[in-house]
Order: sequence, then structure tokens, then C-alpha cells
Amino acid sequence: MTTPTDALLGLEQRLGRLFVIGLSLSAMALAGGLIAYLLAPEARVALLLLNGGLADSDATPLLRVMVSIVEYARMRDWFFVLTTIAVLVELTVTMLYALTRG
Repeated sequence: MTTPTDALLGLEQRLGRLFVIGLSLSAMALAGGLIAYLLAPEARVALLLLNGGLADSDATPLLRVMVSIVEYARMRDWFFVLTTIAVLVELTVTMLYALTRG
């Protein structure tokens, strides 16, 4: 039987892995885009890599919150499910507002 402490430790390990993978992919895309831009500023691939790296950088925290909601629901910790949903709504509204103003 898993204890709540074991469940939280497992959650933190999964979220840590998710963060490392997401931000590593973002860094690689941004580095590749920068190199492509320096070699050929008019190349479309440079813009795609740079935009993809930025999008991944923005999406990683959202994905972390979504995974947290699922995991808290599996643990039946409804207070944290509702709190994390509120965080997801706030992040989503903020990102949508920034996208419409940009």
C-alpha cells in the first residue's frame, strides 16, 4: 500500500522529469533556431524552430498543472484538484490575454 508521502514523492519525480524534458526540448529548439537564423536569416526553418521553442517553453508549465490535476484526482485529494484547476484557469486566461494583445 502506498502512503500519501510516497504518492507525493512519486508525483514530484514525474513532474520534475516532465519539466526537464519540456525545457530541454525548448532549449534545443531555440538553440537550433538561433544557429539556423545566424546561418540563413531568411530561412523559414529558423522562425519555426524559434517559435516552437518559445511555445514549448510556455506549454511546459501548463502541462505540469494538467498532470498535477490528474494525479491529485487519482489520490482523491479534492482540495488540491480544485486549487490546481484554479491555477490552470488563471494561466490559460493570462496566456490567451497575452496572445490577443501581442
